[in-house]
Amino acid sequence: MSQADQATVDLVTDYFAAMEAKDVERLGSYYADNISLTFANAPTITGRDAMLAQMTTLLGKVKSLAHPLINVWQEDDGVTIVEVTSVWHFHDDTVIRINACSIFTIADGEFTDQRIYVDNAPVDSFLV
Repeated sequence: MSQADQATVDLVTDYFAAMEAKDVERLGSYYADNISLTFANAPTITGRDAMLAQMTTLLGKVKSLAHPLINVWQEDDGVTIVEVTSVWHFHDDTVIRINACSIFTIADGEFTDQRIYVDNAPVDSFLV
């Protein structure tokens, strides 16, 4: 696996910037119509609308959610592995940092599949 090219790093960076800004419309522009999301052990969801609904709900529970990149690798077939630190800023000014890894499949500049691997136990009580 090789380091990602700059265009892929820029795409992922811009995506996470849209998430941190809570710009749901911009987030939607990264998702293919038939995107699938598997978040840890949760059931897979499919479709841009389902993805946006989940993101809108999540982002409503935080002040912001940043994802500074640690590493980004990619394969020739659009599979991109992203290592990040998720920085959760909650409404009571609590900040929690959790390392995570996501696998994106990217086609024509859109995410067709995303799999997120993280232990979110430290933030669970804030997300109820």
